[in-house]
Amino acid sequence: MRGVRAIVVAVLVLGLFAASSFAEKPSLLKVPKAQTNALIVLKRCGVEVLQELQTCYIIRAGRTDISDLRANGIVFSPLARNAGGKAFLLVRARTDGTLAALRAAGRAAPVEPETILFWTDAGDPADRLPEGLLWKPLPNRSLLARLSPASSTAPAAAVTGISADSDVALIVSDVSTDNLRTLVSALESFQTRNTYTTGCSGAGQYIYDYFAGLGLDGLRFQPFSGPHGTTPRNVIADKTGATCPADIVIVCGHYDSTSPMSSTLAPGADDNGSGTAAVLETARVLASHAFDFTIRFVAFAAEEQGLFGSAYYAAQAADDNERIVGVINLDMIAYADALPEDVTLIVNSASSWLADLMAAAAMSYVGLTSETIVNASFTYSDHASFWDQGYLALLAIEDEPIANPYYHTIQDTSPTLDFDFFTSVTKAAAAVAAELGQPERTGPPATPSGLTTTVETYSSLFKTAKKVTLTWMEQGDAVGYNVYRTTLSHEGYEKLNAAPLAAASYTDGPMSVGLTYYYVVTAVGATGLESNNSSEAGIAASAAAFAIKSWPAETAIVRREGRR
Repeated sequence: MRGVRAIVVAVLVLGLFAASSFAEKPSLLKVPKAQTNALIVLKRCGVEVLQELQTCYIIRAGRTDISDLRANGIVFSPLARNAGGKAFLLVRARTDGTLAALRAAGRAAPVEPETILFWTDAGDPADRLPEGLLWKPLPNRSLLARLSPASSTAPAAAVTGISADSDVALIVSDVSTDNLRTLVSALESFQTRNTYTTGCSGAGQYIYDYFAGLGLDGLRFQPFSGPHGTTPRNVIADKTGATCPADIVIVCGHYDSTSPMSSTLAPGADDNGSGTAAVLETARVLASHAFDFTIRFVAFAAEEQGLFGSAYYAAQAADDNERIVGVINLDMIAYADALPEDVTLIVNSASSWLADLMAAAAMSYVGLTSETIVNASFTYSDHASFWDQGYLALLAIEDEPIANPYYHTIQDTSPTLDFDFFTSVTKAAAAVAAELGQPERTGPPATPSGLTTTVETYSSLFKTAKKVTLTWMEQGDAVGYNVYRTTLSHEGYEKLNAAPLAAASYTDGPMSVGLTYYYVVTAVGATGLESNNSSEAGIAASAAAFAIKSWPAETAIVRREGRR
């Protein structure tokens, strides 16, 4: 009897040990988005969502998570077992041989037709990665809390332009081709801006000094732990907003470079001297103007080694609950493989309104045509670090796929660039940054600030609903206020009040608990002129009522804007 009891105890101990070992070694799973209740269940179960791609989510799940998903009818497939403590990379697969090459170097699992998960059993998988591939690290923390329904379920209609603002037009006209040429030449003069070299730190100091000369606010280096024990630095400067300084528009690009000879020679004129120069020139032309929101200029380091700089910045921003309105990432914007060249704008579905705005600004202020690609799986530049934290971000690039034959070579120099095209893209970036930041205007009242929301949810026998009370700071130069609402962030606002409101408050409802609502407020002056929009305030849908995006399988949406 004692022997039987000992065996039972041993089995129980081994079972507990096995369960503990399993829990400590979670799996990476692929969850297709095409399941209409996928996002609902992921939120209800509290599963770790590490990456959102175009057709699926990559999640990290233990035994209990897997049981919960199965119980809720969620279909998934394994990508990597015993995933705890390992680093994983997402790799772009544009040729048939990529998967075989990755499997020869380590372990690899296809995720989508052009996306492969790569890892090694020991060490840094980036050190084993074949040359010439686009890649980014898989994040190690969940973005579940920041996942929200897609802003739309289909591409918007083609954008032909917007009503040009005279203040924005003045800013755009100040962008200088000569300045861009000087800036790129200065960055090239460091010979290499590879993250591991003194050239990179010297270029960072040059950018810092340039921002200092513009008199920008909050100028700072942001050091972070880089690859192989390095401590690279992002460079950050602000044009502080006059009305809503906590709302931030980011214009950014990476300043490091690479080539087969990157320790001694990596001029990086297009990649990414062009994007960095555009950030600096945009800072120059905006510095002397006043805006409602803060416009932040960021030059990231260590992008070429896996988006280290932007990943650090975006994670810190999320931890600090920064209110980022939108991110304009500029990466390779000066090479023209055919004329007339257009600019390619890459977004995920939630950020598609940013592409619409930049396409419209490019057309209205510059006459520049654009191509928009909605593809959450294009994660190979610094915009993706913001997507990983649930922020809205856009990549502006000359071509997708990359057409520059000098890309990542020692021939990536200024003479290969088209400075007319380069100037046009920089003007478009300056225009959209100014539009997002909202220039202060003479004539209309000041923009309302301090918009807050209070939500009341109530139930009857037949339905559950909510009402929202909005309040904001009174404006001394306003005779009334207008309230606007939308279910799509930053687009499609509809005015709720028939006549200007006398008080600085408004109650909206009853409304569905299953929809997310966004509000802005404007002030109306004695002559009827209306102010800029206030900061946007959002009211989230209940978790049980999330409506999710269901993309056609293995398809990215492409939208072409006004090609000539």
